[in-house]
Amino acid sequence: MKKLLLLLITLTLFSCSKSKVNEVAAFELNGAWYWVAQYEDGATQKDVEEYVNKWANPNQTSHFFVYNQSIDLSVFKNEAFNLNKLTATVLANKPEYGYYKIPNDPKLHNDAVWLLEQVQKQ
Repeated sequence: MKKLLLLLITLTLFSCSKSKVNEVAAFELNGAWYWVAQYEDGATQKDVEEYVNKWANPNQTSHFFVYNQSIDLSVFKNEAFNLNKLTATVLANKPEYGYYKIPNDPKLHNDAVWLLEQVQKQ
């Protein structure tokens, strides 16, 4: 019985692997979500996409801007943002990955940075 319990605990610990992508900040602006995240060394594009799929709001459009860990993202934690300020801040230091998901659409779109560029042109 002790061996079975030990085996169960060991399997549980190994199955709960830590994500290689971590949230820095999230903002709900103009009816959509905007997430800023950072990935660790060794994270793959698949890791980033799994993070996006896990955290995308199924009821609202969700945008994700994911940077590598060498970028200082403290500005996102310390300042208040509106859509114009978020757009300018992200475009001033473009992320490695930019995704968005639309409600009721299983497709993961990879041109979220381009969308911000279009917003800035208006």
